[in-house]
Amino acid sequence: MNFTWIEHFGGGREQELFELYRQEWWTRDRSFDDVAHMLKHSDIVLGCCTDDDRLIGFARVLTDFTFKAMIFDVIVHADFRGSGVGKAIVDRIIGLPSLARVSSFELYCPERLVPFYEKLGFAEGSAKLLFHQR
Repeated sequence: MNFTWIEHFGGGREQELFELYRQEWWTRDRSFDDVAHMLKHSDIVLGCCTDDDRLIGFARVLTDFTFKAMIFDVIVHADFRGSGVGKAIVDRIIGLPSLARVSSFELYCPERLVPFYEKLGFAEGSAKLLFHQR
């Protein structure tokens, strides 16, 4: 499958991403304003589109561009899961020239997705993830 890539979410793209988020249990409670704000304040945003320009995948990165890059919100439209979109998104992020100096790419995911990410070269770390939420 051929994809086109976007790294800016102007115009109606914010709404497309919001609609993609509304389909998932872990992102459905996000407001449109919060999604738009997040897009402006992430270091890298990446959208995966079909040949007819439909947004079918997304991820974002927070990074120092040297030591760490934290990948967030890898999401693939339900109709396209299992077709290589998630792998293409992660591969694209890791291959970005702007992240060439990064020595550690990190993410967290539900336990059921660990095997998927292990196939992409990720391994469980020895550190414990801690949260302080508002």
